Amino acid sequence: MSSAFFFLSLLLQIGCAIFIVDCLLDKQIKYKTTKGADRMVTDKFSIRKQNELLILSTIIHSPCISRADISQITGLNKASTSNIVKKLIEEELILEIGAGSSTSSGGRKPILLELNAQAGCSLSIDLGSDYITSILTDLNGTILVETKESRMILHKENVVSKIEQIVKKLEKQYINRTFQLVGITLAIHGIVNQNQIVFTPYYDLDEIDLVQLLEERISVPIQIENEANLSAWGEAAFSEFRKNIISVSIHSGIGAGIVINGELYHGYAGQGGEIGHMIIYPEGKPCPCGNRGCMEQYASEKAILEEYRNLSNHATASLKDLAKGYRMNHQIERDVVHQAVTYIAIGMNNLIAHFDPEIILLNSNLFREMPFLLELVRKKMVSTFSRNALLAVSEIGEQATLLGGTVVNLRKFFHLPFLSFLKNT
Repeated sequence: MSSAFFFLSLLLQIGCAIFIVDCLLDKQIKYKTTKGADRMVTDKFSIRKQNELLILSTIIHSPCISRADISQITGLNKASTSNIVKKLIEEELILEIGAGSSTSSGGRKPILLELNAQAGCSLSIDLGSDYITSILTDLNGTILVETKESRMILHKENVVSKIEQIVKKLEKQYINRTFQLVGITLAIHGIVNQNQIVFTPYYDLDEIDLVQLLEERISVPIQIENEANLSAWGEAAFSEFRKNIISVSIHSGIGAGIVINGELYHGYAGQGGEIGHMIIYPEGKPCPCGNRGCMEQYASEKAILEEYRNLSNHATASLKDLAKGYRMNHQIERDVVHQAVTYIAIGMNNLIAHFDPEIILLNSNLFREMPFLLELVRKKMVSTFSRNALLAVSEIGEQATLLGGTVVNLRKFFHLPFLSFLKNT
């Protein structure tokens, strides 16, 4: 068995064992003995269900695996493993894909198993203030269809119809699959708590119960989450296999998805990670949140472009123009860039001092159009806390948020606490 396979096996056993114990503790029931004493008994159905999830998780994260290897990884006996595999095949969650290689001692070649990725679809939709993007994936996180509508204004009067149009447009892709559409996750640019929109500074979606309105029209589980939080899930599952990661989204606003010890940090009321509203300039520019001097009034893509357009007297100047002028050593462009770098570095230093992440991933067109920004920000990271911190630009970029929505949908559908779609796992 390779070292990578052994590591994955160990990870799955530890992670799933903890999950199983937690679930069983939640499902313990009390009964009275003949002597009147309380005793805790474990629900046997729960044990079997958790064993099913353990095997399903093993197959998802170790494609092309035999029953014998599943038994070895999970610690379940071969009879239990075979019975559960049979059930998962009957439910069309997994497939037999042919014979593997026989062992060095010979004998019958094992039948290999994998997730039945084509049995259903997941839909993720990013609701920006002036755009809507979406991806439809299979059950293995592979993107099947992407859609994008831009140069529009999204608001409470048109958001439901826009989402319905996307679902209807993609219906032919999932309608004939066993599980059809397993879930829809919406990325919200604002604060979300308990599947409800709390605050959206740049559109009015916080004035409606979006989930309820959609559930009245669409018979599919609906989840909503902050877009930066989804970006963190996307990075953790598709890009960076780390337990402590921060994904910083810099768009019209600024937010951070914070994963601590493998769990997404929401805070008490869903406001965890709202770093765009940390004050970096006392008594500075007013912000829709009510404060003055918030980070996103100085370091967001929107704020940086507004500053550049004002100083250059060019109302339609773009990030490409800013990057070009900087490379040509134009003073206005250099001043704008260096000021933006200073503000971004302040935010990153604060994040590192507070959360001590393994890595911070930056997700923004700023860094895609101006890749030199990363090194400029790194040079500002000079404190004892931050000088050795890993800072990188997201490799999955604009898809991170949507792929995070895929993770939310599939975790809920499979009832699994952990999912990874990294190609090397």
